Amino acid sequence: KERIKMLGLDNFLIYSPENYILRAFEQEGQIQPLGINGAGLFKLLKVLSIDKEKINEIKQRLKIIGWFENFEIADDSQTLEKSLQIKDRYLDPNKDYFNQKSSNEGFLFLLFYFCLFISEDTPKFFAIDNIDASLNPKLCSKLIIELVDLAKKYDKQVIFTTHNPAILDGLNLDDDEQRLFVIYRNKLGHTKAKRIFKPEPLEGQEPVKLSEAFLRGYIGGLPKNF
Repeated sequence: KERIKMLGLDNFLIYSPENYILRAFEQEGQIQPLGINGAGLFKLLKVLSIDKEKINEIKQRLKIIGWFENFEIADDSQTLEKSLQIKDRYLDPNKDYFNQKSSNEGFLFLLFYFCLFISEDTPKFFAIDNIDASLNPKLCSKLIIELVDLAKKYDKQVIFTTHNPAILDGLNLDDDEQRLFVIYRNKLGHTKAKRIFKPEPLEGQEPVKLSEAFLRGYIGGLPKNF
């Protein structure tokens, strides 16, 4: 137990946010402040909003989504309604904000990730399963760049899992703090991890993107039985 605590594994969690839970702000899970599927996001946002610097950073990071302009946290104690009022910069400025139930999945997933990384109350070491879920390929690459920056700023160590090659293009393998591993099973059925280093281009050839190297089978991670 002491070794687990020393390694920072005592509160290690694997997060896997789910769309319907991220939309339902009424739900709060047993894990505080943020459940592995997204329960408790509204409560965490309210806590983060006390720190203007942190809430402004979340809003600034969300601007990687082209349409996003702003959001406001609404908590009506009389009706018990909890909502996030979101502003789309392309809509009529006189129109009301729309809430999280009308927003797209990608926005909610990004909001979850940024809160998870910026909060001081979330684990220092955790994993996110299928980090690419609900995101387009270009946003996948940009998200990884943003999250690497946040991990360094807020002292987080994170494991991402993905099957999406676009995620790989957000990695900088020249930075030893960013590492890529292919997980596979050997002939005996044992699970193995192989570290992948930056592919060196052949003389006179352009460097190959990590996504291309993955799709061409250069770095493994693809089935070999078909």
